[in-house]
Amino acid sequence: MFQAVWFLSLLLEGQSIYVTPLVIALMFYLSKQKKHDAILIFKALPLGLLGEYIAVKIGLLEFHSYPFPLWLVFLWASLVLCINSSMSFLTSLKFWQAFLVCLAFAPASYWAGARFGVLNLQFPLIQFWLIYGLIWSSMFTLILFINSKIKAVLNTKSL
Repeated sequence: MFQAVWFLSLLLEGQSIYVTPLVIALMFYLSKQKKHDAILIFKALPLGLLGEYIAVKIGLLEFHSYPFPLWLVFLWASLVLCINSSMSFLTSLKFWQAFLVCLAFAPASYWAGARFGVLNLQFPLIQFWLIYGLIWSSMFTLILFINSKIKAVLNTKSL
């Protein structure tokens, strides 16, 4: 369902905010770990948005609204809800491995967004990929770490 939010955001931009909350609500409704996901959203969403804010402030990328559009908030929420489901393979990796996966692949989503005109990359592609990849993968690896701590706490409480 993240792909639905991604494509809706990419193709509809600001208009997507009327549909994507419904998809996110459905994702949460279908979640097998609602408490875990609720705590993770609360802790991870601000971190993801902080990473975006930093990227905008240092001039790596630019959105049509400052510092970033509302659809990006919903996109991040849907991404966080995927961590323990469709992206759970990342949780089984060592943190350094997850970091490298994110470094290699996460900037591609932003490059695609730039190709569709929903954001502007302010650096040559290779520079953007390296710098933004470091920011994004650092931030997302921290989110994965937080996710593992939430899981450990919830598993301890259920014993």
